[in-house]
Amino acid sequence: MKKKIINAKVVLSDRVLDGGCVVFEDGVITYVGEADQPADEVFDASGNYLLAGFVDIHCHGGGGYDFMDASPDEMRKISEFHLSHGTTTLVATTLTDTWESIEHSLDNFAALGEDRLTLHGVHLEGPWFSPMQCGAQSTDQMEKPSSEKLKALKSKYPFIERISLAPEIDEKFDTGRVAVELGMIAAIGHTDADFDTTVEAADNGYTLVTHLYSGMRGVVRKNAYREAGCVEGSLFDDRLTVETIADGKHLPAGILKLVYKCKGADRICLVTDSTRGAGSKDGETMMLGKLVGGTLAIIEDGVAKLPDRQSFAGSIATTDRLFRTVRSLVGVSLPEISRMISATPARVMGYSDRGRIEVGLRADFVIMDKDFNINKIYLKGETK
Repeated sequence: MKKKIINAKVVLSDRVLDGGCVVFEDGVITYVGEADQPADEVFDASGNYLLAGFVDIHCHGGGGYDFMDASPDEMRKISEFHLSHGTTTLVATTLTDTWESIEHSLDNFAALGEDRLTLHGVHLEGPWFSPMQCGAQSTDQMEKPSSEKLKALKSKYPFIERISLAPEIDEKFDTGRVAVELGMIAAIGHTDADFDTTVEAADNGYTLVTHLYSGMRGVVRKNAYREAGCVEGSLFDDRLTVETIADGKHLPAGILKLVYKCKGADRICLVTDSTRGAGSKDGETMMLGKLVGGTLAIIEDGVAKLPDRQSFAGSIATTDRLFRTVRSLVGVSLPEISRMISATPARVMGYSDRGRIEVGLRADFVIMDKDFNINKIYLKGETK
């Protein structure tokens, strides 16, 4: 069946097409333009914004569930929760724990089979991290990277698409290089690396930086002399694309503006880093990671915090919130926000069939009103 959306402000990669028409059939876009086209089903957007579906490449959970202990059915519920907020592609993310716990999560993901809804693959966030930059992750199971372990994991779980690790403990950057050879994305994360090590990691195939500023070293003093860290190296090196948790809490407006000025829309991925607490309200509590044996966190000021309030504990953000935050705090154009929340993460992950409103790509859409609240969502051409 041929379908079309008319009277939309279509947010393209480089401009907004006012009064646009988008036609799609069998889940694929067949026309984008101003001329009316024949179709079997018509939706009048009434002047609202039509954007490419959001692509979140770093998400731990939502709606009360976490990928670390979620059953296959609960993983689908996480997917459904974030889909309701505009995320049409989601990468399930684990965290530092025993290998038994991590592989239990991977087994449950495997049990989904092809019935994944928006779930594309898995991101291993730990345990190959620096205890010096643990953030809210437990240091008990942190260990040095192992390329042999990674090879075994990828062989058993081919849907692992990216890993985050601290390059300064990755001997000769071996595990990062092996990840790339195996078709995965190697990301710098939870790291005490300095500027030079960060650049050298990029020399060895690392292409992504996990939640910039969170869990990484910035400028420090050593014997009265300043030494640049991973933050500065990430902003400097154009080969590195950076994640930002743009919930208005993890990074204030000034830092978001600085990151945008240094990296631009084509080297920034907006990510939620959301936990099971996504969708919770202030005053509630949650467990970071597993319900049994996880870390207690409190919801306060629109963000998750450790009980001592000395560190954030992931986030409770959704992608539509990221969109509104960047629009209000940074003030960049709609095409640029769309690239940061859809096109850039899709490109970084190698998803060539989505992330933009173009002929031949998937009909994943988010329709938002003038205040950028969600009006309607399409996944593969079907309303959700």
